[in-house]
Amino acid sequence: MKSFMVVATFKEGVTQDEIRALIPAEQAQAKLLEEQGAIGNIKVAMPRRTVFIEAFGTDQEAVLQNIESLPLAKLWEIELFETTPPAGSAF
Repeated sequence: MKSFMVVATFKEGVTQDEIRALIPAEQAQAKLLEEQGAIGNIKVAMPRRTVFIEAFGTDQEAVLQNIESLPLAKLWEIELFETTPPAGSAF
């Protein structure tokens, strides 16, 4: 299983009302993905309109498929970064 950092930036023109309307469904789907081991921590930097999601999968396509199942994903520009352990740490 590989580890990824997902950086999701809200698209230009997305309103707070659009975001708020999707939050209950977002929370439910995120909980399901977390229970499946597909995502870990989620951090939101709302002043920067950016969401950071720790994600896990066999490859980028699998991770992207999971992330796109989140209701808010339709409002995001998504970037994926495969992560590696810090230098000197055990794998």
